[in-house]
Amino acid sequence: MFPEIRTAIKRFLDRSSAEPISIAKEIKAAGGISFDAVNAGWYARNGYPGIYSIMSGGMPAWSGEAVSIETALNHSVVWACNRLISETVAMLPLAMLQRVKNATRVADDHPAYGLLHDEPSDEMTAMGYRQVETSHCILSGNGYSQIIRRSGTGTAIELHPLQPAQVWPDREKTGQKRLVYCVKEGNSPDKTFTVVKGKPQDILHLRGLGWDGIQGFSVITMARQSIGTALSTERNVARFYAAGGRVPYILKMKSRFKTDQDFEKFRNEWEKTYAEPGRAPILENDMEYHQTGLSLVDSQMLETRLFDIHEICRWFLVSPHLVGDLSRATFSNIEQLALEFVKMTLSTWITRWEQELRRCLLTPEEKTQGYFFRHNLNALLRGDFLTRMQGYSTMLQNGIASVNEVRDLEDWNPFDGGDAYHIQLNQATLPGTGKPITGTDSSLVRLGG
Repeated sequence: MFPEIRTAIKRFLDRSSAEPISIAKEIKAAGGISFDAVNAGWYARNGYPGIYSIMSGGMPAWSGEAVSIETALNHSVVWACNRLISETVAMLPLAMLQRVKNATRVADDHPAYGLLHDEPSDEMTAMGYRQVETSHCILSGNGYSQIIRRSGTGTAIELHPLQPAQVWPDREKTGQKRLVYCVKEGNSPDKTFTVVKGKPQDILHLRGLGWDGIQGFSVITMARQSIGTALSTERNVARFYAAGGRVPYILKMKSRFKTDQDFEKFRNEWEKTYAEPGRAPILENDMEYHQTGLSLVDSQMLETRLFDIHEICRWFLVSPHLVGDLSRATFSNIEQLALEFVKMTLSTWITRWEQELRRCLLTPEEKTQGYFFRHNLNALLRGDFLTRMQGYSTMLQNGIASVNEVRDLEDWNPFDGGDAYHIQLNQATLPGTGKPITGTDSSLVRLGG
């Protein structure tokens, strides 16, 4: 074994059990060879799952299953939770805005506006990019992107996603202890990006729930036991059906075989004849069949699989009905469950995005100019025409929005005279003075009269 690997494994085993750390990070911190997800995957493909699980940041669960991001995504609930959050966050329109005095305007004339609204580079769309980065943060706890800036002004003009396994954030050992990002891509030399106060940053870092403020925890690592149990359950179900639905059994005979050769001959012939799951065994002479294992009903396999759905959903803060389990959903609570997902789960992720974009993407000058980012949650009602119309009706009747503003929300063209605001009383046009309406106000114009 390589000395650097042996040293890293020793440090890994000697660590506190509550400390989430990986062999790859230990080796990299020691200045030795480094591993990424592609290189570590070679061991899994060539019959070394134990080495793969250690090198990829995972460890075998109590169930015996090696849990890593790759194996965890083979479970439908992990896949569904990751897809639900990442795709929902990515499909929400994200605009760059600017506060100017007492008003807020869409900063569509800023070069960075199109990075998150349209495309961050020539290789990806805005939705594809944000889906990848959100997925990285959900599963590994961290999402990284390299920011390409315009020379001179420092304005961000491109974003390139980085694999979480290729980035290692740390602090300087001496001096100001500034935050440093070390990036290792393939066989290229390491790149170092330092966060300098008062200067634009080069790395966009989307952090999940963490402990030290530098890195987020990997939910796959923290939920290793829950996911490992679910994977083991899936494996047992698959093995049961692969064996034709047979539970483990033994064959009992009243007399012993005369020789070992007779025993081996009988065993080989039996296994050869009934190796196919669909073939029913035929008992001869004084042979008896005895079941030794539990059936799926006795082992409560169905109940276990249903519990696994709720257990994994807890780690992602996702309601089970959103991943296809409607066992606890009713007509009276399903709407409230959907609202809880928006308020508790989705709002957390979009706030994380908005704040990290302002912190990392904007230059110090742009921050002082009032630029910020905001998601439009109204997109969640795109398929609910009735709710949208009811909301628009309330806005129109109370003078909150004009007809043309409502039409703009629906991507319809404006028309002349549609910029006026109305109140419910007599449907009168509001005066532009902002003063209270009186019965003698000559500026009032009645609709239709």
